[in-house]
Amino acid sequence: MKIVEKYLWQSVLFPLLFVIAALFTLWLTFDIFDKIGRLIDQGPPPWLLAKYFLVQLPDLAQSILPVGVLFATLYVLAYFSRHRESVALLAAGMSPLLLARPFLLCSAGLSLVLYFLSFSLSPSAQANREKVKRQIKKEEVNQNSFGQVVYRSPKLPGITTSTIWYIGRLDLNTQTLQNVEILFRSEPEGRDLAKVFALAGEYRSGVWHFQHARRIDYGAEIGLAAAGPILPELQLPELTEPPTMLAAKLVPPDVLPWPEVARLAGDTARLNERLRAPYATEHWHRWMYPLACPLLCLFGIAFGMTDARRNVAATVFSSVFVLFAFLVFTRLCVALGQGNRISPFLAGTLPIFGFGLVGLYLFAEKVGWLWELQGWSQEHPRAAVWLRRLGLVQG
Repeated sequence: MKIVEKYLWQSVLFPLLFVIAALFTLWLTFDIFDKIGRLIDQGPPPWLLAKYFLVQLPDLAQSILPVGVLFATLYVLAYFSRHRESVALLAAGMSPLLLARPFLLCSAGLSLVLYFLSFSLSPSAQANREKVKRQIKKEEVNQNSFGQVVYRSPKLPGITTSTIWYIGRLDLNTQTLQNVEILFRSEPEGRDLAKVFALAGEYRSGVWHFQHARRIDYGAEIGLAAAGPILPELQLPELTEPPTMLAAKLVPPDVLPWPEVARLAGDTARLNERLRAPYATEHWHRWMYPLACPLLCLFGIAFGMTDARRNVAATVFSSVFVLFAFLVFTRLCVALGQGNRISPFLAGTLPIFGFGLVGLYLFAEKVGWLWELQGWSQEHPRAAVWLRRLGLVQG
């Protein structure tokens, strides 16, 4: 590696790590001052108190890393411009693309970190924090236990029966339930076909096993019912709903591990389009959101490669405006997708594709790709026609 490239990498890595660490520290400081008084009153041990604040870091990284990339890029390029280092590097023969390469590679590496965190660590961070909070308050810690659950199976085309579950207690950790009543109904008539009562149930190998259960079958005539005996165990293979699906409406998609989100998003056999929309939107959002790091890096390079001594205020204002617009538009698209107002694919990909195209255009204009494209189009008249229609070259 050349000395100038080594210097360039050092000039990028250290400010990037410093900005990210500073943002984490700032956020945690405000959080500590906001909550430390109420938590100390409970008398927790110091290690449990530290765990309460540190366990949220994976979720916090989802917000901080893209912001850190943007402001670190602006800081480094503003420093280069103020001390005329960027002018010296470009005058020495370094291309703008080579100058931007360390920023882009670092942002791509942080995107991989976000993909790793979004698999399971980030979604479970808030649940883990609530678990620690209950430990501090000496309350029940079980987070995956729900009481008084009502579940109605979705109405799908070609399905002639539906079920309604009334569950006294549902535990996702042990995949068990207590005091359950299941009503089988015909569709679309809505006539009761059968009912099952059970003191307990357990989901094993894809089949529900009910203990101390009784089944009542209703006849075609009103008031005609045949009650079976109380059985020590009753298996119902026709009930294919796993415990996670019974509690799906009780657990937001953004706190579920990515494999579980992908499974529910693709479960067309048991979930209709409206019920799958929140999970499909979250699935596409997790695929695309880590790309916010290189996306905001493109804007940082485009805004930062300027005369910082004259345009500091304009550069910072433009960057903050783009960051705010991107975050607001992302949350708006996710909300519309989860509400089944727009396609989940569009909700998850539109912010990245939309802002990405703008960022690529500004970046290409800054590093000189458009000039090279202008010269190339003069040698290829047919391609020049389409490039002019897109507004990338001038005739």
